This record gives sequence, structure tokens and C-alpha cells, in this order.
Amino acid sequence: MSWIRALGLSLALQSSLCVAGEISVLLPLSGATAKAAESIRSGLLAAYYQSLSQQKTSDNLVFYDTSAYNDITPLLEKLRNTDTKLIIGPLLKEHVAQTLSNPPLVPTLALNRVTQANGAYIWQFALAPEEEFAPLINLMQSQHIKKIRILAANDSNSERLRQGFEQAWQAQGGTLLPTYVLNQTEQDGLTQSIKQLIAESQQQKTEAFYLASPQLAAYVLPLLNFYQRNPLPIYSSSQAYDAEKSLLERQDLNGLFFCGTPWVIQPERWPSNQSLRDEFSPENSSYDRLAAFGADAWVVSQLLSSAPKSALQGRTGILVLKDGQVARTPLCAEVINGKAKAQSTTTGTTR
Repeated sequence: MSWIRALGLSLALQSSLCVAGEISVLLPLSGATAKAAESIRSGLLAAYYQSLSQQKTSDNLVFYDTSAYNDITPLLEKLRNTDTKLIIGPLLKEHVAQTLSNPPLVPTLALNRVTQANGAYIWQFALAPEEEFAPLINLMQSQHIKKIRILAANDSNSERLRQGFEQAWQAQGGTLLPTYVLNQTEQDGLTQSIKQLIAESQQQKTEAFYLASPQLAAYVLPLLNFYQRNPLPIYSSSQAYDAEKSLLERQDLNGLFFCGTPWVIQPERWPSNQSLRDEFSPENSSYDRLAAFGADAWVVSQLLSSAPKSALQGRTGILVLKDGQVARTPLCAEVINGKAKAQSTTTGTTR
């Protein structure tokens, strides 16, 4: 298996391990979500085989493709008649909701979050952009930012981030200026829109920007830095920073602040990180983050029975298990010379 080679494990080692039981992994491995699910699967397998090499014992993984299920309940019923001792998944929100309504009788780590209430045997773990707001706002406040303006394009993803950030920022007492809608033209792209924004921001005494359209970061930041004598800080989601882009391309993001996964920001903390990346060749950092999520899902799944009180320093951030939820605190960074540089030190046990 390719992941064994990536981690330097031998087939002899694989065959010598003692299989203790069965772990069922529920992912939509075909259809529209196949790429995302495959990235999660890759990261989970990497951590699983790493566990085999270190512990010389583990359980057997069995993958189930959930794509064909409108209602996952029949699959959950089927698993009750197997030797399944632990379930990882499902991933889709509707499947997680159905699992909460019909909880399995074994520990289950759902890979999405649909409610803050905890169900019997079920823990919810997600890689949601909303989890980036709190640490990002903490960073802003540490930099004495009190008045901010949101920049957004007219699309659904921007609207989700705009609403989420707006609520989180105002909940912390921050002042919010009117949202500025970025308009592109065929003649000059975003240039005129950015010039108008800068003129308005000087009058409103804007202190910083939050870019709710991370896909535009590589266009917006160079223009803001060029047309402002003293560029204001700009913050966005981790989707704005693609580590798979060349160093030259990432220079356009200089000055960007975001909070994301340590796996992307500090890859040197995991010596095998580069070999694993080379193995599954992600198209962009979104799939890299999902692989990190899969790896963390394996680690967390092995702790459900003990639910440690201390924080874990995972590939996706600091993880805390409490009341059926796996809370995640991402790592914040600034892009300097094309590279993400961590803005704070984290504590916990690296897994």
C-alpha cells in the first residue's frame, strides 16, 4: 500500500501486527464530495499506519462509501451486526443529523458538526471556517484593532464568511463599518473598486479590513499595498493562503493575517509531512487541510474512551474534547516574504 511506503513501513511489519478489532470509517468516496473524502481518507490512513509502526498493534479499518445513502440509518443498523467497536464518520451534515437521531451503540466520531448538544456515544469534530473567527479576533484585539470594514464579493461563500465574522466581531464589542462590495470590471479588474475603497476608508478612519472573499486575496492585497501609503492590516480566512502556490505567487499575499492549520503553517513540526504531501499530490491547500483533518480524526478517535482533559496539539490546531464536542483552535499567522509565519506559540502534546 502506498501509504506504507510513504511512512517507510515494511509489509513484514504490517503482517506482524496484532489486529484487535474493527473500526468502520464512513465517507462519501464517490460523487461530488469524492475528492474531499479521499483527502480525509488519505490523512486518516497516514496516521493509522504511523500508529501501527509505533504501537505494533491496532484495529482493522473498514471503509464504507456513504454516497448512495440518502438516509444513513440502514448502514448504521448493518454495523450493529458486525464486530465494529468504533465508528469514524459520517462526513455529510445530513448523515450526521441522522446518526444523532439513531445513535450507534459504540463510540462514534462524526466528521461534521450540526448541533452543540452531545448525543449518546457520539462526538462531533469539524473543519469549519467559523472556528477561525475567535482566534483571529483575539489577534486583532492584541494588535489594538477596534474598527474594521468587511470586503466581500457578491457570492454565497463570501456571504457566509461575512455574516459569521460580523456576528463574532460585534459579540466581542468591535465596531463594524458598512460592508464594501468589491466590483470587478473587464477594463481594469478591481483597480477602480480598490481606489474608491481607500478614499472612503480614509474618511471613515478604518483601522483594518476583513476580506470575506478569500479567493480574491491575490488580487486585492497587491492593489491595497500599492495604492496606500501606509497599508492597513488585512485579515481573511485560511482559504486565502494556498501553500501549494509558488513562493513568487505567494508574495502577493504579503501582509495577510489568517488563522489556519499548523500542518500548513508549520510543516516542519511533522518530519513526514512533505513525503505525505508528495504521495497524494493535493491540487491545493484545501485538500492538504482535509488530509490533516483526517490524520487528527484518527488521533482523536483513539482518545474517545478516555476524553483527556489536556489539550492536544493536532495538525489542524489545538484540540479539546469536552461534552461530545471536539473544539478546535487554529494557529494564526502573517504572510511575510511569501511564507506564513506563526503569530503565537501553542501548547499541548504533538500527535
